[in-house]
Amino acid sequence: MPESKYIQSQGINLHYLEWGNPNSPDLLLVHGWTNIAESWTQVAEYFENEFHIIAPDNRGHGLSDKPSTGYLLNDFVEDTATIISALELKRPIYIGHSWGANIGTILAADHPELISKAFLEDPVYWKFINSFATSLPVGLARLNRPESEIREQGIQNKLTPDEIKFEIYRHHHFSPAALTHLLKDNRSWAFSCEDFIQRIKVPTLVLVADNKLGGAILPEEMDYFQTIGSDFINFRRWEGVGHGMHTSNPERFNQELSSFISAPEV
Repeated sequence: MPESKYIQSQGINLHYLEWGNPNSPDLLLVHGWTNIAESWTQVAEYFENEFHIIAPDNRGHGLSDKPSTGYLLNDFVEDTATIISALELKRPIYIGHSWGANIGTILAADHPELISKAFLEDPVYWKFINSFATSLPVGLARLNRPESEIREQGIQNKLTPDEIKFEIYRHHHFSPAALTHLLKDNRSWAFSCEDFIQRIKVPTLVLVADNKLGGAILPEEMDYFQTIGSDFINFRRWEGVGHGMHTSNPERFNQELSSFISAPEV
């Protein structure tokens, strides 16, 4: 079982989970919006014998504080930099999903001294321009979804009792203010993301989910980003797999991540 701990950043308490031996190489796992640190359990358990693993609850999520403001992308980047510094992580390999992958894109471009590699799972780039309209109502609806409905769907999907318990918790443990500000206040990211993609300075792999199944990047976008991206970034598309790649296909995800970790830095 991971250890549950807290750290302060910008005047708020951030919760995080910790697996493995602190003397081992570091992995930093950062979730997306309306998710929590525990969503990385299958990844962390796969790597915990070889790595020291930290997975925070982002501000506004899980057991971290939920201030009414402070949800610009740079606030999340600063929180992540604080975690790396305060916990004395040694240029961890960064793994981020969705919003967490957006954070990782900035770190890989502007803070190569903080991370050694970036493994980015279906980041939201151009699509972010309309996420406040397309994703916000869906996200907020989670908060009012009855527990009985979540439980019934979990049974239909053949989830274990622990997995059902996690789904119920995840649906109800994020701040509506956090999601609203996050999606409405960061629309400029849809334009500025290209600048960061061009300036990536550490080995970076972007996993692209199938946009027909809710993936955030169109094939044409992927081709364009690959064209303008720095020599350090590559894109890999997963056909037939939706946005939640590490939860729907954990074995494939872990194998892909393991290969990326072991690949020599160029």
